[in-house]
Amino acid sequence: MIRSATGQDDGTPTQRKATLFCWECDHTSTIDGDWQLRPRRQSLAYVCPECETTLAKRPRSNETVSHHALSGPFVAWQRTLRASATVWRASITASLSNLTALTEFAAAGSQPHSVIQ
Repeated sequence: MIRSATGQDDGTPTQRKATLFCWECDHTSTIDGDWQLRPRRQSLAYVCPECETTLAKRPRSNETVSHHALSGPFVAWQRTLRASATVWRASITASLSNLTALTEFAAAGSQPHSVIQ
């Protein structure tokens, strides 16, 4: 465990900014202290060593992902499906805006512009 820095004249320790506090058991330690780090699917959980309370979940860094995990058929299919869904969503949005414009034009009764005002 890393000791707190003594920044006061009387030698009492000062808390660092990167200090986590467990709200269940009042355990206190620095971010790189004695917290248990438990990997989740897409995050890393900080768990209290005394009461097992999950304090925070942080996204995993991209550095820990292997290059092999970023390539391959599964990832290619994910990208293809995501791109297809994005294109489909954009075409639906464009269709709805065209339909709205058409219904507003039909509701105006196709009258000349000078009569509508």
